[in-house]
Amino acid sequence: MNKKLLAVAVAAFVAAPAIATADTTLFGQVKYEVGAIEDGNDRNLVHSTEGTRLGVRGAEDLGGGMQGIFRLQGNFGGKNTSFANQNYSMNEEAWVGLQGDFGRVLLGRSDSAMKLASLPFRAFTDTLADLNNRPFSWGRAEGVHYTTPSFNGLTVSATVEPMGVKAKSYYALNAIYKQGPIFVSAAVEDANSLGLFQGGGKQIVPGNTNWQIGGSYDFGAGTVGLLYQDIDDIADVVTLPVTFKVTPQVSLRAAVQYRDFDNGPVDDLTNFAVGASYHFSNRTEVFANVWYDDEVSSTFGGAEEETQLGIGLRHSF
Repeated sequence: MNKKLLAVAVAAFVAAPAIATADTTLFGQVKYEVGAIEDGNDRNLVHSTEGTRLGVRGAEDLGGGMQGIFRLQGNFGGKNTSFANQNYSMNEEAWVGLQGDFGRVLLGRSDSAMKLASLPFRAFTDTLADLNNRPFSWGRAEGVHYTTPSFNGLTVSATVEPMGVKAKSYYALNAIYKQGPIFVSAAVEDANSLGLFQGGGKQIVPGNTNWQIGGSYDFGAGTVGLLYQDIDDIADVVTLPVTFKVTPQVSLRAAVQYRDFDNGPVDDLTNFAVGASYHFSNRTEVFANVWYDDEVSSTFGGAEEETQLGIGLRHSF
């Protein structure tokens, strides 16, 4: 059913652009990656289409400096699943909104205020190396999202996901300062909704109040960042991502993450990853990553203390 709906939507977009009054864009990404997993006893091969997505976004001039905006975005991907067996899922972005001098209001499913404050600290997006080297609290919420206009580089965002009962609703708030090469953010969330966030194989439980603070610096040839997260009743997490552009075509990246768990069978662990990408163009790249997971497995069928390799190709449009 999802495939039929997607086909109808794409056909309508392609066949009738003349009747659209808004500026509408079809966009997406196709990505395929093969990974080799070594757990000390055996070597396993996995593959991933995670990060393969398709979406439509648009804006309409409403006059007076105000725009109506929308975005529909979903994915096909996953670990150890083929394109043929994947249904399109509208599980990423689905919202309508307004933006103007007052800021931006989105109604629907989008990145939470907590996630917006974490974006620069994710070095291995849409790769097998990502799960255990990205910010620990990372997700979207379905509700009301507001971002203020920029005040000399400072913005404030809030997310509210109504769940019918106040005690079960989700709330998040951030403050982000972005000026030139400097990015600084702080955020807090009351994660009462089930299933919103996961990290390191541990579900963030209802009632968690989590907070974080971080900063990154763009030094021209690359970026370096540091993010501290206090995940209530689960762990204190420190993430250090680094990127470096060797040439216009070749770029390097690395990430280290330390987790100090509050309880459970593991007291603490350290994960790290390194990778390189070759960009044939602004839209097409081949990449290779090597990463080590300390105790917690990030890959389907994997074991503890894994050393892993992933090689993939990605094209964006």
